[in-house]
Order: sequence, then C-alpha cells, then structure tokens
Amino acid sequence: MTALPLPRSFPALPETAAHADEPVALLQLDATDAIEAASAVYREVRRGRRVVAVASGGGDAPARLIEALDAIGVAAVQPAPGEALLPSGVAVVAGPDIGARRTVAPSRVLRVALAGCGVVGGGVLTRLQADPRFEVVGVLVRDPGKARDVVLPPELTLSDPAALLAREPDVLVEAISDASTGLALIRAALARGIDVVSANKQAVGGDLAALTSLAETSGARLLYSASVGGGAPLIETVRRARAHAPVVRIEAVLNGTCNYILNRLADGRDFDEALIGAREAGFAEEDPSADLTGLDAAAKLAILAHEALDGGLSPDRIARETLAAEAVLPTGRVRQLARLDVRKNLAGVAFRAVDGDPLFADLPDEWNALRVTTGDGRVFTARGRGAGRVPTTESVWADLSELAG
Repeated sequence: MTALPLPRSFPALPETAAHADEPVALLQLDATDAIEAASAVYREVRRGRRVVAVASGGGDAPARLIEALDAIGVAAVQPAPGEALLPSGVAVVAGPDIGARRTVAPSRVLRVALAGCGVVGGGVLTRLQADPRFEVVGVLVRDPGKARDVVLPPELTLSDPAALLAREPDVLVEAISDASTGLALIRAALARGIDVVSANKQAVGGDLAALTSLAETSGARLLYSASVGGGAPLIETVRRARAHAPVVRIEAVLNGTCNYILNRLADGRDFDEALIGAREAGFAEEDPSADLTGLDAAAKLAILAHEALDGGLSPDRIARETLAAEAVLPTGRVRQLARLDVRKNLAGVAFRAVDGDPLFADLPDEWNALRVTTGDGRVFTARGRGAGRVPTTESVWADLSELAG
C-alpha cells in the first residue's frame, strides 16, 4: 500500500442501513449494578447486535442503565408506550423485580497480571478486584511510590516486567503508555503461552502481523479491541464488514485530542487555548505530539487495515498531516480523517472538510467514528467514546470476559 496525498475534501457516501438484518439480543438484566448490566449490553453491541434490555431493580432502573451506557458511549433509548422497540441500536424498558441475584462460583479463576495502573489500568484494576472470575497476581508500575486514585495493594506492586511474568499469570492485561516497553512485554507473554489483552495501539499497531503469528505459534490468544476506538467497537465493525464482503474503503476519526481541538477552532478559539483545554479535559497528554502529527491515528489505521486486508499496513507507510497553530485547514467543519482506499492504493491521515456528512460532522469531542465500505456497496458504521477511563476500560473488560468464557 503506497502512501499518497488525500484530496482536501470528498463527497459523503450515502449510508446504507447495516442494521436491517442484524440479529437482536433480548437481555433480562438486574440494573441494581448498572455498570455490570451495561457491560452485558456492550458485549452484544460490539457483536453487531441490536439489543432490547429489560432492566429490573426499581422504577429508575432503565434510566440508570441508560446513564451507564452513555458513559461507555453506547446510545440507548427508552421507548414511550406504544413506540417501536427496535428502530435501531439499543432499547431499554422497565422489567419486573427478579429478586436478589444469585452468585455463582466460577468454574475457573483466571490469574491476571496487569501492566500499567494509569487511566485505563486503574479502571481495569477496580473491576478485577470486584469480580470473582479473576485473581490479580501482580501490577506493574514505573513508580511504586506514586499517589494513585485506586487502591494498589503493596504485595501486588512490581516494577520489573520479568518479575510480573514470573508470577505465572493466565492473562496479561497490557495498558502501558510506552510503546517499546509494552511491545516487549506482549512478546514475552505470548512466547510463554500467556493470553494478552492490550490497549496499547502503538505497540500493537507497529508489529501486529508478527504478534499474531507469535500467538498462533504459542497457542496464546491476543485481544486488542481497546487499542482502537476506546469504547467504540471499531475493530469488531471492520471484522463484520470483511466477513460480509471484501473491504474497499475505511474512513475514520480516531483521535480525541485532535477532534477536541478542531471543535474548539470551529467555535473561534485559538489553537493554544484549545490545546490547553484538551489537556485539562484529560484528552491530551503533556506531550501531545503523537496526536497532533497523526502518529496515533496512523497506528490505529494500521490495526484496522490488518483486520480488513491480508498483510495489513505498516504505520510508517501512512501519509500524515500535522495539526499546529500555523496549519492551513480547509474551510467548514474539519476532522482529522484516517482513510484507506484499497482500489486507489491510498492511505493517509489528513485534515478534511466533512460538512454534510452526518457520521463525522457533529462528532463530540472525545468520540470516534468509522465508516467501512465493502465491494458490493454496503456500508458499516460505528460511533462511540474513543477515549477516557470508562469506555476504554469497558473495551478491555469485554476482551477479558471473552477469555473468561
């Protein structure tokens, strides 16, 4: 795949309804624990299913479930009496009291090693500590003495990657911000036959074909849904599209930092003010260069290309544009658009006008969106929160739940 310049704008494709023949999941849920109930809905959504959720647990159970789903980035509605339940997406209705939930002991407890205890790792640790299906055997951190917003037991705290794997986990959850350290740890775990769940797009995207081959050789499983899109099921959407027919085009907004800044620029703010706001909102790192230069989006596009094509695409072959104070942007509503066009042999991350495109034009700050077009003209789309602790943790949690069976 050759990296070529992308056009400054392009016409929006007509949206072909992709949900008409999607299966429907009917879930009876106890929304007393709204987070766990939302997880059950999310797992069905990322499988491409429409959902009718019958929420029990009090008169406000539907509202609590809808709020928990919104925190992930899953749009849900509570139909009024007489309205259709399934025009699309997720419908939540009130259900009868189903009584106290029975706790069933898991048939097998998975030993989990957690690498990283920041925004994502901290969220995962909290969920792990409350779930009897998992036992945390160690948590790898750079600075054991650092103050954190989650409780990190001293007996679990480690700063040596070798010591973490020496505790013989069944699963490694890798949520390290550093690409080289994360990649080395993933390789070491897979080589030992340890399953890996990763949220590290730079580590996964730079060497995905080799990592997949290593996992197949060792018999381990490699799951990385959280590496692209946070809580938005972008990888799963590409997989469904490819299962339907060959993928010919991918268009996506994949970076919340740039999306936040572009929204502020559209409101008349200057670049420096917008960048400060992105940092304060938690969408930008202290060093945002990977976001602004398109490196982050290119790594994510490479992962999506791996799912769509045989052989995938190396991030260093993806053309990139930089968002800066002096950048000359197109007029109108602008997005940092990652695009792969198989027929034109084109891949790039660039700033494009998207006026009139309902999928991208009104995209909220940290949200990601994806459009996949197949050779027969069908269009698959997905939207959701692409950053933040809750949505990214939920994506990791869905992968872990898949491993737990």
